[in-house]
Amino acid sequence: MTRVELITVGDELLSGLVLNSNVARVADALGGIGLGLSVVCDVSDDIPEIVAALRTSCARADVVLCSGGLGPTSDDLTRDALATLAGVEMDRDAGLEEIIRARYAEWNVTVPDLALRQADVPRGAVPVPNSRGSAPGLRLSLGQTTIYALPGVPRELEAMLAEHIVPELAAGLDGPRPVTATVRVALSGESSIATALDAVDLSAVRVAYLALPGDVAVRLTGPAGAVAAAADAVAQRLGAAAYSRDGAGLPAVVHGLLRERKASLAVAESLTGGMVAAALTDPAGASVSFRGGAIVYATEAKAELGVDPELLAERGPVDADVALGMARCVRERLGATHGVATTGVAGPDPVGDYEVGTVFVAVDSAEGSRVIRRSLPPRRELVRTLTVVHALDLLRRHLLGLEPYELTG
Repeated sequence: MTRVELITVGDELLSGLVLNSNVARVADALGGIGLGLSVVCDVSDDIPEIVAALRTSCARADVVLCSGGLGPTSDDLTRDALATLAGVEMDRDAGLEEIIRARYAEWNVTVPDLALRQADVPRGAVPVPNSRGSAPGLRLSLGQTTIYALPGVPRELEAMLAEHIVPELAAGLDGPRPVTATVRVALSGESSIATALDAVDLSAVRVAYLALPGDVAVRLTGPAGAVAAAADAVAQRLGAAAYSRDGAGLPAVVHGLLRERKASLAVAESLTGGMVAAALTDPAGASVSFRGGAIVYATEAKAELGVDPELLAERGPVDADVALGMARCVRERLGATHGVATTGVAGPDPVGDYEVGTVFVAVDSAEGSRVIRRSLPPRRELVRTLTVVHALDLLRRHLLGLEPYELTG
């Protein structure tokens, strides 16, 4: 089995100023060819620290990926660390210099002298093209280990992984290539899922649980036939809570269901403040089925949307019938076949008799309406995030003719 380790470079990662999301990007890209990360290490912008981390990884890994530190500034030290590790000089690559100059010309910007540092290559290393930036990557063989130095900018990293690194690694794998299937599960806790799957024979595959608020991905890796059988068994065991088998998220799944029915959607949001609309407009092609939305945070705004003012005066903005009214009004206003609405108490203080974490989510269509009440953990951001998942899952189940799911785990 090919052992792969990842070193991420940058003071900003260790200080907490920047979330190290590149770990997930690399792991996801490798998972597509059946590889996984054995070790992840964060190091500061310091040549001795980077060299030490590289030397340690090279002693035990077949492939070492190093992300960050390839830019033009004084704190970009990865290429210098590679030269130090290999004990070689740095050479200016004329071809890379030309590419960098051309890139800056496209931007109508004069090339700073500092930017040309990105054309410096440790002797013996091979540049890896960067289609989305000016800093090329580097490939260096050291003993039995191949080192890939990649930019830390996420969009550049993703492109280089897809265009160069993953294909090279895949070509070097011996025997049948492992495959991965990801079953996504909504609104069921990780422990509940694991307990339910105790009854399923998954001995022929490797299982990993990737948990986000309200959403768990069950990743299955192994031989193609075994993975397909395991995915079938997992989906069957988890029932309607398993909403996709190809790793697609809830927004994409909802859009797929709407398109199949030639249906459309509008949303009215109170406590989520546009988060549902943001989730729904993230997938490419969302405009086919998403009409738009209204953020009606104030009580008066709900009345302006069309919710009965007497109902609002009598019960307040946090109420099941208010949520239903919001869903119906936004659907009618925007000419959609379906409307979804959220209202509730995100905190920090209660609203009337409702404690923080109380939310109402509604869906409305010509076929009928549904509303659910949930009592969520009383932490503001978690309340808002989970409400988005509840809203999308309620709509999914409505479209499929299923009952709302009761949160467990």
